[in-house]
Amino acid sequence: MINLLLFPILIPLLFAAILLFFPKNISLQRIIAAAAAAATLISVLFLLFKVKADGIQAVTLGSWDAPFGITMVSDLLSVLLVLSATIITLFVIFYSMPTIGIEREKSFYYPAVLFLLVGVNGAFTTGDIFNLFVFFEVLLMASYMLIVHGGEKPQLRESIKYLLVNIISSAFFVAGVAYLYSVTGTLNMADLAVKIPQIEATGILTVIAVMFLVVFGFKAAIFPLYFWLPGAYYAPPIPVLALFGALLTKVGVYAIIRTYTLFFTMNIAFTHELLGIIAILTILAGCVGALAYFDVKKIIIYNIIIAVGVILFGVAQMNEAGIEGSLFYLIHDMLIKAALFFLIGIVAVLFGTSNLREMGGLIKTYPVLGWVYLIAAFGLAGIPRLADSLGNY
Repeated sequence: MINLLLFPILIPLLFAAILLFFPKNISLQRIIAAAAAAATLISVLFLLFKVKADGIQAVTLGSWDAPFGITMVSDLLSVLLVLSATIITLFVIFYSMPTIGIEREKSFYYPAVLFLLVGVNGAFTTGDIFNLFVFFEVLLMASYMLIVHGGEKPQLRESIKYLLVNIISSAFFVAGVAYLYSVTGTLNMADLAVKIPQIEATGILTVIAVMFLVVFGFKAAIFPLYFWLPGAYYAPPIPVLALFGALLTKVGVYAIIRTYTLFFTMNIAFTHELLGIIAILTILAGCVGALAYFDVKKIIIYNIIIAVGVILFGVAQMNEAGIEGSLFYLIHDMLIKAALFFLIGIVAVLFGTSNLREMGGLIKTYPVLGWVYLIAAFGLAGIPRLADSLGNY
């Protein structure tokens, strides 16, 4: 019997493979893609109830026991992140139907979205550091396709930079994994948490920890490694932007949270202080970028960078209040960013621009849309009861 925690990975993988066989049938593509996301959501809800009732769920694939076999683990944090990612993907699929364009829909758009969900859910669920690399590559391959989807000149230009950055970070990832294995003899995250405190050579482990921070920092867009993000995220259409803005950087953030709270804890005075400094610089860089533009898309894109810094600053504190606040804010930001990008797409169509100086009178002209946008913006800003996670800070 297949363990329940594998369903959020296997369902979109299966449906994405099926969709590859008839790309020109738009109606069937839409129905199957929506059904796949809905079925994945149902499986995640069952998994959530299972985790709440019975605790952490784990399965080791193949005939090798942990730490040698490939282990998948679902705790309350990972299942909540998988749930958030699946909900966002379901809404992206529905939002894409009237907005993404027929030509893009005929060019394997929905399979790419589902393959990206496979990578994201797998990264949130894996209990093995090398398997994390594998799922990173799955989601990156899907994102490579989505960022160039449509073949517009800005997309092609930004895709080159995006591709090069991720190739370099992936190479560092493999090197970091090799160094970690040479020192510890394992890549299982739970096993690493046991073995690393027993190793006296903390110097090499600190170097490896910083190396992983660079790797995940590229993907999370921390300072100064965020340079690729504003242009790369601005180029694709709104549904892809919502998917990227809500999910991609958050997988990198999640990887930093897992590694820096579970097993890279041997030299907190250096590693976590470094993380805290980088987090503050990331917040400042995002604020400067957001203040420099009147384009609301650019403002929210730079707010992605701000959110990364806020989350990682809480992690750097390495105490219950800081980490708890970071985790709540991580989930909150995933959902609110997707909602804001959806709303920005609607407003941009209605006004023919995303320039704030040309979008006055939204509440008067479209009162429902205006108030919904205002509430979402208040949630992003941390107005009480709309962003209770900020209270943990």
